[in-house]
Amino acid sequence: MINLNKTAKISLFILVVASFFWLGGINVRFFIGNQLLNYDEFNFRTSIPPDEENQIFKMISDASIMIMLAYVVVLAAAIVFVKSSKINLRENPWLLMCYALFFVFVPVELYTSYIDLRFVMLFNERPANHDKLLEYFGERIGFLRGVPWIAVMSYYTIIWLSIFKPMKKTAEELEMQDELIEDAHGYKYIFHEEDDLILKEH
Repeated sequence: MINLNKTAKISLFILVVASFFWLGGINVRFFIGNQLLNYDEFNFRTSIPPDEENQIFKMISDASIMIMLAYVVVLAAAIVFVKSSKINLRENPWLLMCYALFFVFVPVELYTSYIDLRFVMLFNERPANHDKLLEYFGERIGFLRGVPWIAVMSYYTIIWLSIFKPMKKTAEELEMQDELIEDAHGYKYIFHEEDDLILKEH
């Protein structure tokens, strides 16, 4: 059982709630954005009526705003949790894996959020440039050859790790492991009679 202080508990609660909106927003935007694409050719549809296209852009813009705000909260809560939790990572290597999977994609999320912000700001201009909006949307989904989608898979892996906690060890298991390593790699020298004679001669 992991004991957390008050700050860690509050930050963890905020992290879980904000992650629900963040990942939920990503999924919603994915399904909305698919309406702009041809599934068989992975390019933009050209037969969408202007009013329908404008409505799709509006829903993408609204979802992006929620995602950006939720991610700021998630990132801040995650940093506070890491600093305040004081969890033994040797006993909980699964948590170290969660940290790595989340923080390694922070630069990707920040840059794609910048693209999202440009999309939102352009959409709010009147009249909005639909060709440029499509360009931003295409840049967003194709950034680094789909790395943002790899990031999303990593976030769902974090959920799995948090539930099942693989490789979790107790203090007793770690102590036994350390003893086995010491026995395997330690060196104990035993003096023999020949060694005693050599020492006496010198």
